[in-house]
Amino acid sequence: MPRNYGIGNEAGEMRNSERREPLQKDTYLKVVYSEERRPTGPYDGQLAQYLLQNVYGETGSLLDIGCGRGDMLRGFSDAGFEVKGVDISPEVSAYCDPIEARVADLEHDPLPYPSGTFDFVFSKSVVEHMRNPMPMLESSFDVLKPGGKAVIMTPSWVHHASGPFYLDYTHVTPFTAPSLDDAMRFAGFEDVDVTHFRQLPFLWRHPSLFLAVWLFSKLPLPYEPMYRMSVKWPLGFNKLIRFSKEAMLLGVGRKPS
Repeated sequence: MPRNYGIGNEAGEMRNSERREPLQKDTYLKVVYSEERRPTGPYDGQLAQYLLQNVYGETGSLLDIGCGRGDMLRGFSDAGFEVKGVDISPEVSAYCDPIEARVADLEHDPLPYPSGTFDFVFSKSVVEHMRNPMPMLESSFDVLKPGGKAVIMTPSWVHHASGPFYLDYTHVTPFTAPSLDDAMRFAGFEDVDVTHFRQLPFLWRHPSLFLAVWLFSKLPLPYEPMYRMSVKWPLGFNKLIRFSKEAMLLGVGRKPS
């Protein structure tokens, strides 16, 4: 007969309804987005300016879905957007203060804003955490004003399949350019355009350097955090290695007028 060590189903086992994944607790942002692992820097402001100039075309009201500790919110705010955020973390309002940020689990809950509220939607590194991203994409579509644009960014499986995708164990749904294109169209977006996007600001300014970056990416150079190295590269060189090899998908869609 199996032994009972006093941990019964009623008292000792946590019910499914009481379990919370790391994303639903403050621990995820504290660990994965700690200042030690991901120190704040100019990148978020540079990305906001890039999207303003090359995608959105003008400033307006913008919702950052999955705003985390608020880095992109502040970048868009500095660029002139009227910003609000939403995130699954229960501490998101404290991270983003004084910018408004609300709590929602968009895999199961609707956005806490009415239909047609925002000119723009932005979401980076969110859909890959969801087993069913469609409710979030549909909510993104719904909250836009007619003619509004959404930017959805997620790791490119083509560039992350060798291992970087699973540096974060909460990643569950990989995307390719065709699958993200389809998902955005399923949600109702028109004029969908999905491209591979490398997170190297100098390359945005000088796209003619792409071939040199691509050739550099073929060198068998290890980088952190993918590899634990006994000899560490300088931070800037490590970023050059990493983001020459890894790429994001940048999906742009418009809500019909």
